[in-house]
Amino acid sequence: MSKKYSRIMVAIDGSHEAELAFKKGVNVALRNNAELLLVHVIDTRALQSVATFDAYIYEKLEEEAHSVLDEYEKQARESGIENLRQIIEFGNPKPLLANDIPEKEGVDLIMLGATGLNAFERLVIGSSSEYILRHAKVDLLVVRDPNRTL
Repeated sequence: MSKKYSRIMVAIDGSHEAELAFKKGVNVALRNNAELLLVHVIDTRALQSVATFDAYIYEKLEEEAHSVLDEYEKQARESGIENLRQIIEFGNPKPLLANDIPEKEGVDLIMLGATGLNAFERLVIGSSSEYILRHAKVDLLVVRDPNRTL
């Protein structure tokens, strides 16, 4: 039994495995003639100790996110993707990527890299991919780098 996906969300966090998820996402979107959503969540948990909602910091992070997503969008369009949108959100990436954004956008497939953080960060705050795996209500494809060593 094969399922046709219509709206595919790829979580982009700047990691190598997120880039691999993006490349697979482009291929899946092309095969399914689906809309591709490039999503980046700016993790405000890490900014709470900096300055209470310093607008400059948030603006700078948003500019950087747009720059990264613009490059991914360019690559996707060059590959033949016509239906594509960028989404940037502020907050906790785990619930936003697992439920909030997929529900709001009608996503039927989430694609993300297996590890976007280093080993110490995963130990301290936990793996986003693990959280999304346990909480997402739609299909999920976790992309791994076959050459990665732990």
